[in-house]
Amino acid sequence: MALNNLWTYLQGLKLARKDRDWLAGKLMEATEKEKETQRQQAYVKETLYRALDEVKAAQREGRKLTTIDEFIKELETEETV
Repeated sequence: MALNNLWTYLQGLKLARKDRDWLAGKLMEATEKEKETQRQQAYVKETLYRALDEVKAAQREGRKLTTIDEFIKELETEETV
C-alpha cells in the first residue's frame, strides 16, 4: 500500500528527464551496494569453509597446518588470477 502511495506521489511530480534519471540512479545504487555486500559475504563464507576443510584434512592426515601467513599469501595469489 505504501509503495502504491509513493508511486502515485512520484507520478504527480513534474520531474525533468534529468531528475527522473537521478532518482532511478539512486534506487539502483542501493540495489548495487546490497549485491556487492552479498558477493563479499559469500566470498568470506566460502574462504572460511575452505580453510576449515583444510584444517580437518590436515588433522586426519597428520599433516602440519598451513600458517595464516601462507594462507593469506595463497588468497592474494588467487585474487590476482
